[in-house]
Amino acid sequence: MTQHQRLLDPAPGDAPATSPIDQPLRETVALSDGKLSGLENNAWLDLLLPDKLPAETTLTTAERNRMHSVLRTLLEALELDHAASVRKLEALLVELGKPDGLPAAVDTTGLPLTAFQASDYDRYFRVNRLTTGEPAVAMARSLIQTVHAVTALFDRGKDLPAIHIRRQIEGFVSQTHLLARTFGVEPLR
Repeated sequence: MTQHQRLLDPAPGDAPATSPIDQPLRETVALSDGKLSGLENNAWLDLLLPDKLPAETTLTTAERNRMHSVLRTLLEALELDHAASVRKLEALLVELGKPDGLPAAVDTTGLPLTAFQASDYDRYFRVNRLTTGEPAVAMARSLIQTVHAVTALFDRGKDLPAIHIRRQIEGFVSQTHLLARTFGVEPLR
């Protein structure tokens, strides 16, 4: 085992108090306005494994009402200016919370990489693979996390062409409606 592998996957009891992997990288990068929220500063993307993504899901009435409200609020956030949108998305992520579940290991059978390489790749790109009994929450949360990260970039990248920003927002609106159809909570407006 290399030193790098030991750092990423230490033996039980050998784990340091805080691993460099857990340290937010953005603290060392000077951004144009220097403002980062707590969510941007330590952002990870929570994703279900691809084979666990449902094409349709049956939700209880309470779950349907919650997902309808979450997705409607996401659409409202997409209509705001970038700074206000980021704040609303952060509040939505806090309100939604994390889905119940455990970290998932990526099955590398038939892939040209090892389990260590797959987990190392996910750590590098700050991805949490999940298994959960709440796939709707996990799918909505991952979309909101993505929208939040991209919208925060729009707010800092003043030189981005408006047409590209508008197209990205339209894509997020379409994805929100796709989730609404998957959850059976349309129409959102």
